[in-house]
Amino acid sequence: MKRIYLALLLGLIPLTAAAGGLYNADTFTPLASDIRSFRVGDAITIMIVEASSAQSQADTSADRETNVTAGVTTVHMKQTNLGLDLKRHNGGQAATTRAGQLQAEISVRIQQVAANGDLIVRGSQKILINGEEQRISLAGIVRPIDVSADNVVLSTRLTDSEIEYSGKGFVSRNQEESWISRLFGFLGF
Repeated sequence: MKRIYLALLLGLIPLTAAAGGLYNADTFTPLASDIRSFRVGDAITIMIVEASSAQSQADTSADRETNVTAGVTTVHMKQTNLGLDLKRHNGGQAATTRAGQLQAEISVRIQQVAANGDLIVRGSQKILINGEEQRISLAGIVRPIDVSADNVVLSTRLTDSEIEYSGKGFVSRNQEESWISRLFGFLGF
């Protein structure tokens, strides 16, 4: 009898079944894959290793010479020569050399994933040391194939990269040229 009551009671309770899977395409990560994600908002570490140098040199030289000679014979059969020599030399040399090196590590966020799968990244880092503020900003395009298993990309692998390193504070203020020095430079002193 108890079994009949239990069967009737279970028959009165509506049972709903939901068909759902365990697979979700947005969050699926295979068990044998790297833990690398390339979605908007995800972070990637950029290892900035930049070195540049340039050298330019120019030499110019121009010479010009003009000679005019005239002879005059006087009544006493004396010949007098008059002459005019003009010489001009213009020469110049110039050389410039510039070198720069920057090494840093910065984490940036994926801002957009392009149609071809490339990652548009952007980020900045501000460091404050003894009142001196240093800021590193970076933007560029990363190919997913260039991202290492540690989620790191060398800055030399970025396309259309913009890397900016700037500072504010005591050191940078003392590196600026004073207004008096700029005035003398303007006047040619």
